[in-house]
Amino acid sequence: MAEPTNAELTKLIKQLVHKVDLDETSPKKFIALLSKELGGIDLTRKKKFIKETVRKVIESIQDEEESSEEEAQSEEEEEPKPRKRKGGGGLAAVKEISRALANLLGKGKEMARTEVVKELWNYIREHELQDPTDKRKINLDENMQEVFGTETFTMFSMNKYVSAHIHPFKPVDLTPKEPKKRKAKQKKGKNGDKKARKSGTQAPYQLSPELTRVVGKGILPRPQVTQALWAYIRENSLQNPEDKREILCDTKLKAVMGGKNKVTMFTMNKYITPHMLEKLDKSYYTHPDEKENAKSDESETDSEAEQSDDEE
Repeated sequence: MAEPTNAELTKLIKQLVHKVDLDETSPKKFIALLSKELGGIDLTRKKKFIKETVRKVIESIQDEEESSEEEAQSEEEEEPKPRKRKGGGGLAAVKEISRALANLLGKGKEMARTEVVKELWNYIREHELQDPTDKRKINLDENMQEVFGTETFTMFSMNKYVSAHIHPFKPVDLTPKEPKKRKAKQKKGKNGDKKARKSGTQAPYQLSPELTRVVGKGILPRPQVTQALWAYIRENSLQNPEDKREILCDTKLKAVMGGKNKVTMFTMNKYITPHMLEKLDKSYYTHPDEKENAKSDESETDSEAEQSDDEE
């Protein structure tokens, strides 16, 4: 039987990921299951591709789950409250809050959003954190800065920071919504052929101090966070030599992975999300490939200018 193409493997991996327990299935066992599905074909040469594809598929599933939870929460909050309803819902629904926020408020690990906001305002007024020249602005003290990862926010943006600490722990997104723009004409090179450009990168995030210490940068898109995280893991030999699916956390990594001594290569991504504090505009991050393209453009422009001078 012929070796499967990457497209065929990807399709099968997506099907198989939903059928197995990834916490209990090692990469070696997963590849063996793939081989079995393909009639026992040897997939040794595809090992690296399979591992990378599994990681991407899991990230995609987690992103979809987060998106579904956010949409459900949004619908729940917008739904009008029925009369005489017991127990409360929407903003009054009791949900899990982050450990950092729980420590700040001292009211337990589960609270309704309305109670969280109320207690935060009590804290703000008690510690006189409103800017005397602009009451809409809140100047965070050290305790609040440790929780929200910023020095100031306004009474209008505060709820977005709060959302990052209430289940489903939605990252802060302060990016203004812009109207759709017309597609710009693609620049052509000397011979009239279209220049190869990297497709638009994902929006970057402001990272927590803990994650910054691991990946080395405070602002990165999610794919680059994952790449930097794996670079750190390999550089510090943190994969369990007896079971490569296990990551043995050192002190820095433990601070990111919820205090865990070890995580698996399949589950560690869920610990990253709470450390992606604020979604930023794409202008805050330039992909290395885009920098190279910019240099290439400058070089080509200089070359054309020199050629023009010679002709004159």
